Amino acid sequence: MKKLFIIFLLAGIYISASFSQSIWQLNNSPITESFISVSFSSFEKGGIVSEEGSLLLTSDGGSNWQDYSFPEYHFSCLHFSDDDHGCIVGWQESPVDSSLILLTSDGGFSWSVIDHPCVNRFYDVFFINNNIGWAVGSKDAWNLNCCFYTSDGGLTWDYQPSISVVEGQLFGVHFRDEDLGSACGADGSFFITNNGGTTSWAMGIAMPLVNLNDIFNFNLLNGCIVGDQGTILYTINNWYQFIDQVSGTNEDFKGVSGNPPTNELWAVGNNGTILYSPNYLLGWASQPSGTSENLNDVCMLSGSEGWAVGANGTILHFTNEVGITELLALDKTTLIPNPATDKIQIQFPQLLNFISLTITDLYGKIVLFRWEDKPCKTYELDVSKLNTGVYLLKLETEFGTTIKQAVIKK
Repeated sequence: MKKLFIIFLLAGIYISASFSQSIWQLNNSPITESFISVSFSSFEKGGIVSEEGSLLLTSDGGSNWQDYSFPEYHFSCLHFSDDDHGCIVGWQESPVDSSLILLTSDGGFSWSVIDHPCVNRFYDVFFINNNIGWAVGSKDAWNLNCCFYTSDGGLTWDYQPSISVVEGQLFGVHFRDEDLGSACGADGSFFITNNGGTTSWAMGIAMPLVNLNDIFNFNLLNGCIVGDQGTILYTINNWYQFIDQVSGTNEDFKGVSGNPPTNELWAVGNNGTILYSPNYLLGWASQPSGTSENLNDVCMLSGSEGWAVGANGTILHFTNEVGITELLALDKTTLIPNPATDKIQIQFPQLLNFISLTITDLYGKIVLFRWEDKPCKTYELDVSKLNTGVYLLKLETEFGTTIKQAVIKK
């Protein structure tokens, strides 16, 4: 009897609502060029670059954009390590040795062209802090790969020759700390280092022979690579092995980012494709983007704040702002029966076009995840495989509302 009392007490005090955005919304853009990279250092400050040499900056979370044009350059990646320090890489109009590196230390209002041993072009740049960073790309017209390293904030760059041993341009680079990092690229190119690449890069485990376009390493051992033909690869042991995940699409993925405190990941690609995964064990589900334009990059600041960019000036924002009308209505969602033995019917006060449901135990471990991408007002959830006890239900809807309620399994 005492256990039953504790269970119902928990249920009584946990029924509450918190609010986060679960839809992507189009953000106004002052230009219609093809955006190739997005980087935010905080919720307010960030930037976007286009292949055609344009730079957009915001200091108010995307409400306003300042447009800067560098028509003599082609940009491929922008990275801010904090609100002031940033780097752009790409190439110039030149037959050979046209790689480009630009630096800023005032939030992007002024940029300096940095001298470096020139190569064909750079495709990606990443800084682990304001001093240490890496830039990867192609060494020459034969597409030998290349990696450069800086330890002084990008003022000088050293060529790391140990990585340029095979053909295969490098499109992505990402590090966990100053030592542990990975790079991926064309035709399954993949390298890993445990010393910052300063003395060696090793060819990693064999990858699918498709272009691997972006990589995101997080926590101590986790990481994700996305590529062409719907390729999504995941690791839980720092790329000593990987899991070839089912994405459910053949679209080319161009960018991946996540929320490091959790295992949440987002991948973006062609034809407006956005996939979300709350945990690698639970797979991937589609999120409506509201666009059919090709998406080239994504930058997540948290589980409820992020940006994605793509062709024809496409800017998408993922945020936690919702209307009070929807909040008040969806707070009346009911669970019948609760406690339940096999199934729970979730009844919404209005028709919803899509929902995601996550059930966790009281320690925060995800035990069940469902995604429904079709109109529904009632949803039946099978809890027959759950052990007896108390669980927490997190419900995200098209209006960006998260309803948290206790679920009791008899």
